[in-house]
Amino acid sequence: MARIKKRVFIKPVLFIACEGTSSEYQYFDSWAQTDEALNFFERVDVYPDENEDKPKTTPYQLYEKAKKVIEDGSADFAWIVFDKDNHPRLPETFNAAAAAGVKIAFSSRSFEEWVLMHFQKANTTFNATECKDAAGKPTNCGSPLVPNCAPVNCLTGHIRRQNLIPAYSKKKTFDLFTAINHRTEVAVVNAAWLRFQVNASLNSDQPALQTLNPYTDVDQLIFKLHDRSDKIEWGLAGTDISLHNWTINARIIHGNMVVRLSHAKPQSVALNALFPLPTFFTTDDDLNDTPCVFISSAFVVNDHGSLPNVLCGDDVIEYTLQSNDQPYFLFKDRGSAVRIYVIL
Repeated sequence: MARIKKRVFIKPVLFIACEGTSSEYQYFDSWAQTDEALNFFERVDVYPDENEDKPKTTPYQLYEKAKKVIEDGSADFAWIVFDKDNHPRLPETFNAAAAAGVKIAFSSRSFEEWVLMHFQKANTTFNATECKDAAGKPTNCGSPLVPNCAPVNCLTGHIRRQNLIPAYSKKKTFDLFTAINHRTEVAVVNAAWLRFQVNASLNSDQPALQTLNPYTDVDQLIFKLHDRSDKIEWGLAGTDISLHNWTINARIIHGNMVVRLSHAKPQSVALNALFPLPTFFTTDDDLNDTPCVFISSAFVVNDHGSLPNVLCGDDVIEYTLQSNDQPYFLFKDRGSAVRIYVIL
């Protein structure tokens, strides 16, 4: 009898090239060593480390480095991480990377926009990353000794002044990963909120990213590190919000939440007695998800034979739910990792 050979799964290698040689490198190098990352990747190589003599740090140089590691087979996936920060050749970098299969995690004004998303939903435009003196040294603005920024408000000063990370620093000795990792999921949701605010949702045609301020999509690299396929969208109350074949419309009427649900899937969707199996919640800025309380339901459109326990494509069911004081409605489809947030 022939021996059955066991299939060997070879994990891929991920390469991440960072513009920043201190905080960004330290942050992603810490991610690279987590159990979550090593569960999906053989290793995660982060560039440039302290052994690099003359690291390449402009966006286009990072693209060239990432393209090379893909071409020579030393990595299966390659990402580059950089900021707006008045760099040259940004449009060329975006276009060349897309053609070469190199992914980009981009922030504007700077990587600190991603840091800020761990604590605040803020769409403030910052025109400086850090205040510096005449000699080019950081002034540590936002601290008790130098409370104010000058000549314009900067991102790092805001982070310190708002007491989000009072000791925030871009020095290599500052452990950024430990300071913010516990709020990663908040940052993921807030980054999607920010893109909605600046009309740059990942689920629709995006503008030229180098023209935006503020902006960040670093969350997409975090998803890659975790092998996650999350899809998140934000929208306003009373508007149709569509994502991955689902459409949600939530609003407050006479003190209750009224939620319309439809889908464009080829197969019908099973409903349980009260809700669709993907559940309805309200939530807040700290992601305190609270299941909604059912009042009633009725079909608004039923042209395709929907039943109380089955929702057919393009039919619309409307739920009336108890409202509460939380500011957002949340629709979750766990099966497809879809989350739709509605600002009530």
